[in-house]
Amino acid sequence: MAKKKRPAIRAHKHTQIESIEMFGARARLSPLGLIIYADHYLYAANTAQPSPDSGELHPARLFLICRSLELALKAFLSLRGRSLDELAGGAFGHDLDKLLAEADKQNLGALVKLGDAQRFQIGRASIYYAEKVYEYPPVLEAMKAYPLRASMDLLLDAAETLIPPLREPCLHAE
Repeated sequence: MAKKKRPAIRAHKHTQIESIEMFGARARLSPLGLIIYADHYLYAANTAQPSPDSGELHPARLFLICRSLELALKAFLSLRGRSLDELAGGAFGHDLDKLLAEADKQNLGALVKLGDAQRFQIGRASIYYAEKVYEYPPVLEAMKAYPLRASMDLLLDAAETLIPPLREPCLHAE
């Protein structure tokens, strides 16, 4: 008996559909989807337990916190009209510094008050996060004990400061 051939599955580019319209009502799903994902990554970071052999770095937890920050900032920028295509790559990519700077230009402070220490740590984390240090072990940085490592507590605090005030506006994005 011949093996049945499975049809090829083609995925649609996930960043092209941003809103839905039904019965005359239109909803922008991008801000809502991004803030929900940001919240899920934050929850995962809060529940993650470091392995006994992980030392002080805890790369998986730092990655989860940074991803949460990235998605929350992108949710805000989506609220301000940036498309998912634009946010997924291009000038922003995974650069927390650029995302925060653009969010500030778009008046993030009207919704969220991040402290100077939180902003500084987001900047520190941006270096390692953008270079995927939290995903792939860099031997040289490990040998130097990760001198540019951000404070996990302050990063976590920044994510917990950023996400709650964005939930409601993202839920009602038009």
